[in-house]
Amino acid sequence: MVVSPCAWSHLLPVALKAFSRVRTVDKAVNEKLREAIRARADQHNENIRPHKIEEGVQVWLYLDRVKEGYARKLAHMWHGPFRVIEMIGNHAARLETAGSGYRIFLIVHLSKLKPVRVFPDRPTTVLTVTEDDRTDFDEALLPEDSWENPLESDEYEVDRIAGVRSGRHTRYGRVHREFKVFWKGYDDPSWEDEADLNCGALLHEYERRQTSRNCFDAMQTHEEEGNDP
Repeated sequence: MVVSPCAWSHLLPVALKAFSRVRTVDKAVNEKLREAIRARADQHNENIRPHKIEEGVQVWLYLDRVKEGYARKLAHMWHGPFRVIEMIGNHAARLETAGSGYRIFLIVHLSKLKPVRVFPDRPTTVLTVTEDDRTDFDEALLPEDSWENPLESDEYEVDRIAGVRSGRHTRYGRVHREFKVFWKGYDDPSWEDEADLNCGALLHEYERRQTSRNCFDAMQTHEEEGNDP
């Protein structure tokens, strides 16, 4: 497409005017952005107390070196604390590293340091209740014996468990155990399915004794085999 010199004479002022308008808008936007940044910084600084680094204070030191084999994002970058023993001008400090195990150059730029914050005025709560008057919430919420459940009207209390045997098989191949149970107030024991028993503490104690007895029998058998000629 060929544009005649006459057409250019009409288009050029329009283009220059549009370009000038774009520059004006862009300048205004940038100025508003700078004002917003300054306002946000001023608002933030109003609520922040300065932590000045000076001689005698404790500081953390930023070290961006990471040991080989460690992930950088999981490594600790702030090390210390170290004590500032001397200020070097307005932009550096000399640190005390004796006995710390760190082998670093003692003079560090202030941009690599941040003070250790101390909170001497942090509120504390003093307990005025004696130990005997304090409530143990765990004890208050738990039943007296979490092993034992209260008996229903048609249930009998187990006195002791005297034996165990294999019982019925489930459709999935699992074998239920049956326990030989002595009941309180009755002389004759009975074999009961483990699913029908409501005496967790007695079952636990019986299985603990059985495990100890099996371990002892295995040890005795091993000794007898070792003594055979």
